[in-house]
Amino acid sequence: MDFRIVLFENEGYATARGDKGVQDILAAKTESGYIKEGTFPIIITLYQSCWEWWISPKHQKIDFSMFSADSWLDRPLRKNKPIQQRIIAALEDWQKKYLRTYETIKMISSGKHILYHCNVTNVCGDAEIYCFNSVISSMSDHAQAELITGNSLIRHACGNVQIQNLADHSMICELCGNAVVHKMKGISLIRSVYGNSHIHNMLDNSRILRLNGNARIGTMGGQTIVDRASGRSGIENVSCGCVVLGYSHDVQIKKIEAGSVVLPLHVDGYYRPTLPFPE
Repeated sequence: MDFRIVLFENEGYATARGDKGVQDILAAKTESGYIKEGTFPIIITLYQSCWEWWISPKHQKIDFSMFSADSWLDRPLRKNKPIQQRIIAALEDWQKKYLRTYETIKMISSGKHILYHCNVTNVCGDAEIYCFNSVISSMSDHAQAELITGNSLIRHACGNVQIQNLADHSMICELCGNAVVHKMKGISLIRSVYGNSHIHNMLDNSRILRLNGNARIGTMGGQTIVDRASGRSGIENVSCGCVVLGYSHDVQIKKIEAGSVVLPLHVDGYYRPTLPFPE
């Protein structure tokens, strides 16, 4: 997440979508006639390493050394009380609109939600989520996740679900239907990928245990692992340093780079991981 605060003369707005969020704020204010010629808002950036502080409801005191301003200020931010107060107001307004913490939720079907240590039964419809250390039983329909991170768990993702980033220690038990994961990063894990689902890029030390059906992987990079590929599944590119521990004869692997390991599937000697999985 890329956090910014846009400060106008009398108003302030926070966004977790970086430059895109800033441009959307500026466009909306321009369309409403609020921004006049010669108006120059101050854009404040929170260092990305401090993202968890932004969404934590328990912070006691804001450390303004975590922020940087794109404009010249008459006083340093850490000594500029008026600007500090406006930053706090924008942050609190953003939290009231989007942040949900330590909640048990049956259904989220629309709107944008930042989930922090939540337990959700169903995310569906056209809902958009950011997920931090949360558990989701099911994602379906056209629901989107910009980021799944921390120790988050999604038990079942299907339909036309779109997940931009599966990161850190996060895990998906089942990815199926037409669901798409654009990037797997960190040591994220997907237990089973099948149907017509698609993973565009596997990076870092991410891992897939079973690839089946018509499921597809674009590029395996970093030191990623696929334990077993079968059915009519396919992999576009297995890069140097990556491993496919077993694949059946129907699987299509278009490019195997030097330095990768790709082994045919032998059922009797097939390596079975002993990782524990939530049911």
